[in-house]
Amino acid sequence: MTSTHVATLGVGAQAPPRRQKNSAGTAFVSSGSSRPSSRKNGQRTRSLREESNGGMSDSKKLNHSVRQGLAGIIDLPNDAAVEVDISHGSEDPRGPTVTESYQMNGIINETHNGKHASVSKVVEFCMALGGKTPIHSVLVANNGMAAAKFMRSVRTWANDTFGSEKAIQLIAMATPEDLRINAEHIRIADQFVEVPGGTNNNNYANVQLIVEIAERTGVSAVWPGWGHASENPELPDALTEKGIVFLGPPASSMHALGDKVGSALIAQAAGVPTLSWSGSHVEVPLECCLDSIPDEMYRKACVTTTEEAVASCQVVGYPAMIKASWGGGGKGIRKVHNDDEVRTLFKQVQGEVPGSPIFIMRLAAQSRHLEVQLLCDQYGNVAALHSRDCSVQRRHQKIIEEGPVTVAPRETVKELEQAARRLAKAVGYVGAATVEYLYSMETGEYYFLELNPRLQVEHPVTEWISEINLPAAQVAVGMGIPLWQIPEIRRFYGMNHGGGYNLWRKTAALATPFNFDEVDSKWPKGHCVAVRITSEDPDDGFKPTGGKVKEISFKSKPNVWAYFSVKSGGGIHEFADSQFGHVFAYGTSRSAAITSMALALKEVQIRGEIHSNVDYTVDLLNASDFRENTIHTGWLDTRIAMRVQSERPPWYISVIGGALYKTVATNTATVSDYLSYLTKGQIPPKYISLVYTTVTLNIDGSKYTIETMRSGHSSYRLRMNESVVEANVQSLCDGGLLMQLDGNSHVIYAEEEASGTRLLIDGKTCMLQNDHDPSRLLAETPCKLLRFLVADGAHVDADIPYAEVEVMKMCMPLLSPASGVIHVVMSEGQAMQAGDLIARLDLDDPSAVKRAEVFYGSFPQMGLHIAASGQVHKRCAASLNACRMVLAGYEHNINKVVQDLVCGLDTPELPFLQWEELMSVLATRLPRNLKSELEVRYKEYRLMFDSGKIKDFPAKLLGGIIEANLACCSGKEKATNDRLVEPLVSLLKSYEGGRESHAHFVVKSLFEDYLSVEELFSDGIQSDVIERLRLQHSKDLQKVVDIVLSHQGVRNKTKLILKLMESLVYPNPAVYRDQLIRFSSLNHKAYYKLALKASELLEQTKLSELRTRIARSLSELEMFTEEGEDLSMQKREMTIKESMEDLVTAPLPVEDALISLFDCSEPTVQQRVIETYIARLYKPHLVKESIKMKWIESGIIALWEFPEGHFDTRGGAILGEKRWGAMVIVKSLESVSTAIGAVLKETSHYTSSEGNMMHIALLGADNKMNKFKTVVMMIKLKTG
Repeated sequence: MTSTHVATLGVGAQAPPRRQKNSAGTAFVSSGSSRPSSRKNGQRTRSLREESNGGMSDSKKLNHSVRQGLAGIIDLPNDAAVEVDISHGSEDPRGPTVTESYQMNGIINETHNGKHASVSKVVEFCMALGGKTPIHSVLVANNGMAAAKFMRSVRTWANDTFGSEKAIQLIAMATPEDLRINAEHIRIADQFVEVPGGTNNNNYANVQLIVEIAERTGVSAVWPGWGHASENPELPDALTEKGIVFLGPPASSMHALGDKVGSALIAQAAGVPTLSWSGSHVEVPLECCLDSIPDEMYRKACVTTTEEAVASCQVVGYPAMIKASWGGGGKGIRKVHNDDEVRTLFKQVQGEVPGSPIFIMRLAAQSRHLEVQLLCDQYGNVAALHSRDCSVQRRHQKIIEEGPVTVAPRETVKELEQAARRLAKAVGYVGAATVEYLYSMETGEYYFLELNPRLQVEHPVTEWISEINLPAAQVAVGMGIPLWQIPEIRRFYGMNHGGGYNLWRKTAALATPFNFDEVDSKWPKGHCVAVRITSEDPDDGFKPTGGKVKEISFKSKPNVWAYFSVKSGGGIHEFADSQFGHVFAYGTSRSAAITSMALALKEVQIRGEIHSNVDYTVDLLNASDFRENTIHTGWLDTRIAMRVQSERPPWYISVIGGALYKTVATNTATVSDYLSYLTKGQIPPKYISLVYTTVTLNIDGSKYTIETMRSGHSSYRLRMNESVVEANVQSLCDGGLLMQLDGNSHVIYAEEEASGTRLLIDGKTCMLQNDHDPSRLLAETPCKLLRFLVADGAHVDADIPYAEVEVMKMCMPLLSPASGVIHVVMSEGQAMQAGDLIARLDLDDPSAVKRAEVFYGSFPQMGLHIAASGQVHKRCAASLNACRMVLAGYEHNINKVVQDLVCGLDTPELPFLQWEELMSVLATRLPRNLKSELEVRYKEYRLMFDSGKIKDFPAKLLGGIIEANLACCSGKEKATNDRLVEPLVSLLKSYEGGRESHAHFVVKSLFEDYLSVEELFSDGIQSDVIERLRLQHSKDLQKVVDIVLSHQGVRNKTKLILKLMESLVYPNPAVYRDQLIRFSSLNHKAYYKLALKASELLEQTKLSELRTRIARSLSELEMFTEEGEDLSMQKREMTIKESMEDLVTAPLPVEDALISLFDCSEPTVQQRVIETYIARLYKPHLVKESIKMKWIESGIIALWEFPEGHFDTRGGAILGEKRWGAMVIVKSLESVSTAIGAVLKETSHYTSSEGNMMHIALLGADNKMNKFKTVVMMIKLKTG
């Protein structure tokens, strides 16, 4: 249900009550101001049962009052209101009589909509359990954790008790700051009232404002929570005067025990042990404690000046505590060890709790902070609801709480509980309270510390171990219900309780009173541990931080739960408390609860501008001192002083994660800027760097320089000092990064701060620090400058406080990072944001400033970010993808990529594995008959392939099966199945010509990727090209960025294409003729090598075509007539002879084509080719029919004759001496000498010794995917 908004009008701010100053300027409470009138006449506060409502004691007035309230809710006419009697006529002393009055102040829950069933249930509940004031609506005069917890607890209780969670309406107060950060309590409430912002004296601590809102909204009660006005006695007095229930103690009890000075004096008077303190010498008669402590005695227990504080500390002894009586939650308390610290810190205590009395107390070293939870009703009954241990504190603010107490014997715990009960009964306390003790583990002694007259933050610990809903119990007590009537209290003491609130109708009449002094509670069945989640930086002395909260993620379990005052998208403002979450874990033992808590905290995700203590607290839970239960109240402060930090990610994870975050952020910003240019129609920069980046990081005093190279959309190679690692990064929808490194995944979030970038890697924090300039003193978080501790222009030493700031209601000192002269920039009282310049520092010695040291080490040895598959088709797909990434502009090792691709394409098993992969995806969706037939036939083919019976993939056969099955389908079914089998059909078509055909298919697609981009830039100016692209892709400008990025990698792209040409195109360039023509037409210096290579391959294409024609013309198998009839043998030989003569005299350069056929597998064609080549080469000098061929073991020998001079073409005579020529055709250099020897032997009968010619032809070695050229060498011989 959405909250209703009620604005406040004309409400002035009012500060908390202050003690009036005497003539000496000392602050004390006067009996007429903040010491309320309930003590003026020596009377204790009367219980609500004993009070009357405006003198209306008769039944008629009672009914009139009640019906007026009901009429305003259920729309009854006023005249009918008087006639309805709601009295049950009960004379039971536990319940209200007809002579008693009910307070029904403006019930404003869902009955406004006519639903009054819950109203009657609340009235019936109150009456049945002996109450006197039904509470239908509550103003929650608090915010943050307190308000959220109270509302959720009351909602749960109301649902269980009345069947509706809205049975009791909850009204929230909301400051502008709360609204700005989307505070959780506003969302939960039924209605909210907007109040002034700023410090709490304007809102939650303003008594006048709270009372006015309560009166105007007509609530039944006000719940103050903790902090703010919860301990201000003026609030219960003012509400009581208005007839509104205050869900807390009466003013008299609050005065007596809520004031730390007063409570110590009362405990001292009651004989409860206390530590040595500034009031140890003050003796107050016990009877005075029941009314008010005389001002003179109160004054003697306090210190009002710095010198009085010093003197008192010297008396009680160091170390000592300076404490504000009105302080709490870690505010208004400082530990001091000497006189100088007292003089420095006394003013801080005064500043944190203005106007509060201050006292000195001896510090109990090595002690434990133990507590007892009390719940008291209006009839003098006091229940002690077990104990808590809150010894893990920093700056005296609790971080970890647990219960029950295990460090002390149970007998001692019972003593603590009974002492607490006596103290509460002595002052007539009503409501929830906590009595705190210090316990010495060495001596077993305990000392009274203070009583908190309110519910405390850690009360859910008690709820877990006692099974009592404390906020609900506060409401029940506020209604006037006796403790012994509350079912949960009865169960706690082992009485007949009937099972809980939901059975109150049946058990109310059966319940009987019992004496709380004579009964004992059951010891808890288990243990509860609680952790406060705060927006503080553990690495910076737990300094409070504020700002936006992007995400809060917590996974509840049966034994672990949590609640938060903010949600994802909210925030923590500068006036809020630093605690925004509370996590609880329950176990059968202390160790089990601790283990559950540690695991739960590791799963907590908190991201945003704030810091949190989650990581640090996990380390505390795992510390041996905590596990062994040997801690004390100073344990955490000692760890902080020793600079024990939370667990960090491994250094290399921080470095790689930081480098990738910076790279991704830079690339994202670059693309955003580029798109901004395009959107505006402006000319973008000529070059955008999205592939190569150099990042410098400062982490924990070390300086790392990392070069990042982008190998894909999300793949990177990082180089540092000659070591290289590979990583993959995916952007998450919530702004984080998912990094894969060395086979492991890591989640990274980042937040920019004034001092650098804070990374959260797998829930662990590391800081990427900015270059530190100690001469600039900056604010690290939003805060208020309270005062400078040194004068402008004065000298300040390193690590000495130079100013004080207020951060989220805490007074924090700022330390000088170096020695020098300070020059003030900001004014005192000014609000500051993170990064604001506070002052400048003229350094004494700039060279002495410590700077980050350069890191010269290397990354540890790591594997691939994702384990590489050993299967052929996976490796082939990976290499093909790498090729596409190069063509998209990214970086890869091109030689290795092409080598892997060629190897994969040449593997006979490749198509079978690709088919199996596709079938694994589509098998369940294919028609049953088609699937069955394909599986059967494929299995047969696979067995034949594995046994060596077939070598090629049966693409045509499988394709035929698919076509036959599709032909039998109906029209609509066929269209569906066509789309379904499309991937299979595409694969089969690519293999119709075998593996070589598939290789052509793959290479052509890569060539097309290159040309589709580079043809755009071939002839045009880049700016003109980009402008055309901008207009063409105006609806998706990211495509322009992708094209430009691809073009920027033209050097690597060209290298890849050249490598593919050398490896896969050269054997058969004719297949790529069209694309080679386009490559050769590229017109830019960036393409000249590629254009030249394409031209060469085109020439080879022509040669290949010529070679084919020659082979056909010289082959007997091709000798057919146009009608297809065989030629006669004689005509066939004549035709071949004519073809050979045509080749000899052809004007075209056919020599290379003839040479390429020297290795023809058909001997007859091979002989004709060699004869034609020799005839063409020696024409017209060749002696007719002199060519002789001989096949030897090492190769082929061809011999012929030619004249030394010239040949007479007219007479046919040889002019000159006859010479011989020879050609040896061999496959290896090793065979050359043998072949030459055979030639010389064959020509030994010739007499000529000079002018003879020797030709050596070396055939290329055979390769399935490539064929090398045949090389022919000519040697002029001299023999003899």
